[in-house]
Amino acid sequence: MPVAAGARAGGLSWHPCASGYRCASLAVPVDYADPQEGTLKLALIELPATGRHVVGDLVMNPGGPGASGLEFLQEVSFPAGLRASFNLVSFDPRGVGQSDPVTCVGAAGIRSLVSLNPDPKTPAQVATVVRATQAFDQACAKHTSAQLLRNVSTLDEARDLDRIRAALGQPKLDYLGLSYGTYLGELYAEQYPTHVRAMVLDGAVDPALSDNQVAAQQAAGFEADLGDFFGWCHTSQYCASELPHGAKPSYLQLVHQVSQGKPLLANLQPLYGGVQRVTMGVLETAVLGSLYSDQTWPDLAQAIAQGLDGDGSFLAGLAYSYEGLQPTGQFDNLVAANAAINCVDHQYPTGVSAYEVLAGQLAKAYPDFGALSAWSNIECAFWPVRSTQQPAPAHVSGHFPILVIGSTGDPATPYSWAQALTRELGHARLLTRKGPGHTGYLYSTCVQHWADRYLETLRLPPVGTVCPTTG
Repeated sequence: MPVAAGARAGGLSWHPCASGYRCASLAVPVDYADPQEGTLKLALIELPATGRHVVGDLVMNPGGPGASGLEFLQEVSFPAGLRASFNLVSFDPRGVGQSDPVTCVGAAGIRSLVSLNPDPKTPAQVATVVRATQAFDQACAKHTSAQLLRNVSTLDEARDLDRIRAALGQPKLDYLGLSYGTYLGELYAEQYPTHVRAMVLDGAVDPALSDNQVAAQQAAGFEADLGDFFGWCHTSQYCASELPHGAKPSYLQLVHQVSQGKPLLANLQPLYGGVQRVTMGVLETAVLGSLYSDQTWPDLAQAIAQGLDGDGSFLAGLAYSYEGLQPTGQFDNLVAANAAINCVDHQYPTGVSAYEVLAGQLAKAYPDFGALSAWSNIECAFWPVRSTQQPAPAHVSGHFPILVIGSTGDPATPYSWAQALTRELGHARLLTRKGPGHTGYLYSTCVQHWADRYLETLRLPPVGTVCPTTG
């Protein structure tokens, strides 16, 4: 189907952008409590449907918070059936990417943040992390308007989402949310229950959990996923060739060397920072990022092997890519937007001692990721905007069907969260993917089959349906 410029019934003015795609912008109030205080522009992208009988527009959010919906739609290949039935629409949420982005520090600043000690124990180590975090927060406040920082919550994004629905000319929303995008969907359904036709929530966030519970359960999830990686390595000829002494002993040896200060250098192109030291922060970020999908486990095996040989280039590349490194050598604003949205969505402790105590508790139970998880939101202790949000179970008054997808080995949004959200919603159906990795739709044709059928017909899969990762 040719891509034409122009407006549809809702009034968005689309123009050709990337090959086969159309782009538009939508002005929304910066502050919904005071709409006269100005607007910001949301950047939207659409992949037009290929079929003759189009159900409507399927709006999607890839998660984060802080991930670019524009990049997501251009990078993912969607099933032919879905492509025929829906115009696929995505957007950069407020504060993200091309939608008035939150701005904090440059590439060197992001690399410095990644290099910070993920498990500071001594007063001097803690002070170093605190100073660096405070400097980052101050940079965000300097380079981003206070008005925007006050208005980047997920509740604000839910209001934006309804503006998008209306601008598309759709009486009801069709929505696919992944990871954090499920939280956006939950809030939208709570605020606008009569405006929803179909909603798929994949890699569900349980809004009833406290922040300490989230930290503990994510640490447990990544710890289990690391064990799955070790187990896979025993069965993989490729991994055995990379790590002939075994994945777990090799990983522990590398952690010991780096934590004890043995030099491990990354020899990167000048564009990416040149020669630099690989710290425990870089190492743990690389490992954590590689555990989101078993498709990146071979990369992790290779990176560990190279690290043991003294070359940390692959580890640094994995860590920086996870934090938003672009081919230009700059980083997208994922780190900045993630901090800005998280800090106004949740009430985190303002005292450093609370993070120290939690880190000590979680490190005992989850030695690989406990401390990292506990310290991961330290920037919110000094953030210029305080949150008033409280954890609460999802409560949606409408009776439209919702499809929740959970993966049994999901480290970032554990399967128990999908189970809990399904119970909280009441009129939802849980579709299970059995296997490791974060979210299910992108990794299982079985999940795609049931989700796409639901989106097209509103028929939920049978109770108790379980899909394999492949097929």
